[in-house]
Amino acid sequence: MIVACAQYAVRDGDPETNLQRSARAIREATDGGADLVVLPELANSGCDFYSREQALRLAEEVGETGENAGPTLRAWREVAKESGVFVIGGFLEREGASLFNSAAVIGPGLFRRYRKTHLWAREKLLYEAGRDLPVFDTPLGKIGVLICYDAWFPEAARTLALRGADLLCVPANAPDDWVPEAQRRGGLTILNVHAVSHANANRLFVACANRVGDDYLGRSCIVDPTGGVLAFGSEAEEEVLKAEIDVERSRREKRLVEHSHAFGDRNDDAYRVF
Repeated sequence: MIVACAQYAVRDGDPETNLQRSARAIREATDGGADLVVLPELANSGCDFYSREQALRLAEEVGETGENAGPTLRAWREVAKESGVFVIGGFLEREGASLFNSAAVIGPGLFRRYRKTHLWAREKLLYEAGRDLPVFDTPLGKIGVLICYDAWFPEAARTLALRGADLLCVPANAPDDWVPEAQRRGGLTILNVHAVSHANANRLFVACANRVGDDYLGRSCIVDPTGGVLAFGSEAEEEVLKAEIDVERSRREKRLVEHSHAFGDRNDDAYRVF
């Protein structure tokens, strides 16, 4: 199948513009033959809010099966129904008085949700943390989702891999690299480094879609189970990256050589902290 990562500018506090931009990116991806497109984190709302009240107004309700979905999710659902594409996109979710940094997994006849598990900095003051790392069984393969800072935790990626994920999708709003500029090499951001590491260690595909503009770093990427980078975005340009992947590789390439296996060689006894 063809996986696409849509890298574009998200406008904080402007859901109408963001819906137009996400729809344009999805159309560009599907026109290019994509079967699945990954959008950035909080693609409906952006992430910079001046108050909790503003965030609550911008957030969209979902319901367990999408029956109460807001305008952005309804639009993504409609394009999935019409074109057959699968969409994984970040969105600001509201459930009662609670807010979540979430991602929707939408395809023909499919509507699922993941809530960000690891909250960055002041996100802890705004959002409730998710409590599960589900793997979504789709006609395209088994898909795990992490959102931005989630990808900084190897335990999260490993858990999804052990639960059978063939592909790890990462909507992101990564604004800075945290590595001193003089020490950066090869144009890789820390988000890319985590993507390569997760792909190689867990022998699965990873697709990261990062925001650009307003000092967000771009550098979206699609990585294969060896850690090889199949597609790599620019630092600042809006673009849709695409790569053809074979999810069967994620299943058959767990064995590295004759006597080495990515999961079979794990030593749980040695990992105990206390």
